[in-house]
Amino acid sequence: MPELPEVEVVRLFLEDHLLGKTISKIKILSPKSFVGNLRFVEGQKIVKFSRIGKQLSVHLSNRLVLLVHLKMTGQLIYEGFTLGHPTKEASLPMPVKSTRLIFTFSDRSRLYFNDQRKFGWVRLFSSKALKLFQSNLGHDIFDPLFTLEYFHSQLQKSRRPVKIVLLDQHYFAGIGNIYANDALFLAHILPTTPANRVSKSKSLKLHNSLLSIMRQSVLSGGSTARDNKYLRPDGTKGKNQFFFRVYERKGEPCLKCRTKIKYQKLGGRGTFYCPKCQQ
Repeated sequence: MPELPEVEVVRLFLEDHLLGKTISKIKILSPKSFVGNLRFVEGQKIVKFSRIGKQLSVHLSNRLVLLVHLKMTGQLIYEGFTLGHPTKEASLPMPVKSTRLIFTFSDRSRLYFNDQRKFGWVRLFSSKALKLFQSNLGHDIFDPLFTLEYFHSQLQKSRRPVKIVLLDQHYFAGIGNIYANDALFLAHILPTTPANRVSKSKSLKLHNSLLSIMRQSVLSGGSTARDNKYLRPDGTKGKNQFFFRVYERKGEPCLKCRTKIKYQKLGGRGTFYCPKCQQ
């Protein structure tokens, strides 16, 4: 699944290519993939793109919002550019078997929403309804409200392992497995440490590490891990995987102390750490 930096790369691409365009028609090929009344969308201009966590918002001229969630296998295809989960189908003429929605714009260009497993969706909200829908999410990592004070206070609410709390979207919106692993390494925190036992000074290091690697990943075009489930819009791989500190480096020497990187499952997610640096 694309994580926050990858979805941010998608947002930036759409902002460059679709901002100001008018949606003239939406064709629904899979009813499960779209929730909303088409007559409130067709004929509307796209005036803004925003994002919280892994959810992408398309703001319309009538003040309604299309919320897009790619989930595991969702992808957007625009003028030959693929955003999200790469598949062999993406290189074929659109639409394809996995195409669920087709957005046609007034200039006749088209945006295809494809999703093999049908977990992804597009839903129409009023601003008030969207705020309520997202009220169970923590602050986004790039939100000014994601302060050290907020971050530390959230960690103090749980006795679960800090790695699990970092991935809980109710506490923080957008932290994914890749970035949780590497941030904990940079902050010298063992992933199994109870979240409420992370000190204020350690919280500061972890807070700074999260912001640093997230920003680096966006600048690098996101991370294309070994599963190859994410490609940049131009079809090339993201480059942040070349900066992985511990993620996907099981058995390899630690970049700091040369101790072999350990691996275990924690909360059902692959967890990588250095047993010497992260005591």
